[in-house]
Amino acid sequence: MAGLETHCPLVQGELHRHVAHGEPLSGAAQAHLRGCAECRAELALLRGVQAALLAEVPAVAPPPAMRAQVLARARRPARRWWPAALSAAAAVGALLTLNLLGPSRGVAGALPDPAVVVSAGRDMLVASNDHQGTLTLLRGGQVQATLTAPAAQTPWFTEGVRLGGRVFLADAANDRVLELTLTPLRLTRTHRVPDGVAGLTADSGAAGGRVYFKSVRGAVGTLDGAQVTLAREAGMPLADAMDGVLLLGGHLLVTHHLRGEVCVLDPDTLAVRRRLPLGGMPVALAAVRDGVLVLDVQGRLLRLRGDLSVAQTWAVGGHPDKLSVNGDVAVLTDRSGAVTRVPLRGGPATRTQLTHPMDVEVLPDGTFAVAEGGRGLRVLDGALQTQRAVGRPPE
Repeated sequence: MAGLETHCPLVQGELHRHVAHGEPLSGAAQAHLRGCAECRAELALLRGVQAALLAEVPAVAPPPAMRAQVLARARRPARRWWPAALSAAAAVGALLTLNLLGPSRGVAGALPDPAVVVSAGRDMLVASNDHQGTLTLLRGGQVQATLTAPAAQTPWFTEGVRLGGRVFLADAANDRVLELTLTPLRLTRTHRVPDGVAGLTADSGAAGGRVYFKSVRGAVGTLDGAQVTLAREAGMPLADAMDGVLLLGGHLLVTHHLRGEVCVLDPDTLAVRRRLPLGGMPVALAAVRDGVLVLDVQGRLLRLRGDLSVAQTWAVGGHPDKLSVNGDVAVLTDRSGAVTRVPLRGGPATRTQLTHPMDVEVLPDGTFAVAEGGRGLRVLDGALQTQRAVGRPPE
């Protein structure tokens, strides 16, 4: 993915400024973090020290030179001694400065690094790929509730689905799916999914509903239920943990992007009925009234008929990996910075540039909510014009 060539020292400089001053991370730095465990650990350390120190002492105005002293210490190679070496006196001095390092209040502070957005009627749930795994419930652009779901690794949310009054969020970095209620916003259960979650979908059936997953290494199954292995694959960087799962017309469709195919399974037995070799790297699925759309991260959008034969192909360019549909309009997001509108009934595709679009979700009023990593949430109309922006940091 774009940005992985960025060098660690440059990224770690950004991390210190991000924690110390609240500066947003660049797209290149965010992409580097997804593939670099050392830099993710560095960010976790900085945030962990910040949180631990702030928990100990009340806020006091810092001496003017103290911020520079703490940041100078943070840049030294030997950083692992911080927690053990901070005596009570040293901790007070450090806390005076680090009290300034916490997130700002209000919406911007509640959307630290949006990665996944789930629409739930009047509400939107936004999951952030920050160290704490911040989950924010929005209504009308205002924060209704916030909770955190920290884990051993910095969360990497890949997908979110709604099932009745519950929302399920896939965290590929920590091999888990979070189950939440929205009113009130509460984490009710954590489902373990070995080998990371690449895709997720929900089925509201007579038996109370099922949630299907696709794992990074090729397994498909239901949460806490049966599973089948489509193929045994090696691991992959978190940035590449992407696949689509869709229940449609009595079929469970699953993309397997490493093999360029869509697999058709029985939703009850998980037996593989067919394999559709489409080439490229299909990563996302969406139902339309006359079939299904398949998004290829290599820059194609395909429409399959009801019999799953290819009816139409659009060349959309770039590396899009998320897809949402409203009627005859499909909107695709590409983490390199593009949002593409594809009119499914004819006409040219159009594109607009955003900073770091990570996910897109159609809202009840027909607009599209885009989780713009590190930049907040943006709502676009069907022509890709910005209607409102939520939680964007100051330019």
